[in-house]
Amino acid sequence: MSAIGIVGGVGPLAGTDLAQKVFKNTKANKDQDHIDLYLVSCPSMIPDRTEYVLFNGENPAPGIQKAMETLAACGATAIGISCNTAHSPKILSQVKVPEKTVFVNMIDRCCRFLHENGYKEVGLLGTLGTLRSGIYADYFKNYPELELILPSEETQEAVQDCIYNKEYGIKALSAVGERVYNTISAAIRELSSVGCQAVILGCTELPLVFENQDSLDKTALIDPTKILARELIKETAPEKLI
Repeated sequence: MSAIGIVGGVGPLAGTDLAQKVFKNTKANKDQDHIDLYLVSCPSMIPDRTEYVLFNGENPAPGIQKAMETLAACGATAIGISCNTAHSPKILSQVKVPEKTVFVNMIDRCCRFLHENGYKEVGLLGTLGTLRSGIYADYFKNYPELELILPSEETQEAVQDCIYNKEYGIKALSAVGERVYNTISAAIRELSSVGCQAVILGCTELPLVFENQDSLDKTALIDPTKILARELIKETAPEKLI
């Protein structure tokens, strides 16, 4: 029997957000119609991905490996990671997908979505680890019609602060305050002003800023978490995809 596995805890709220989006995108008239889903949320064993990618901090790959193996042992047949920065080749190259499971790569599926929906100029917001390591840029090479546009250095720092700040950041509060909403909105408008048709919310905390919003002004908001949720359903029970 097919089942979905989620490597969570990266951050914890992002893992539950992915699980909720799986449920919301599944055709179900009763509890038993939903796809079996396992969530491993063990932040204690998966160090910060940005610290590792940019500054050679503690390696998160062994923790991700252990989480995947736990999910496979539970019965997961399709596994996703609810963290953009964790998809860096520096991390993923050290992770072996367990036998009889499929790893659904969030960034690859996001790029495919952009391609299939006819986008051309696409902005990207995320952690400094995601932006400066060029994770999305590497995947975009497979889609030459897509142009990836980054915000200014000042805006990149401001977005990073909205994610990590210990007083008002999303990771610290597990919530979104007015300051964060206004800062991220301004970053999207900056990218829109230079021609972006869409902006990728390329940190799994960022879609939490715009719950139930698919656009800001006329700029499409691309939620990799929602895309991953739908792709996990396709891999396990495609007939149940809304």
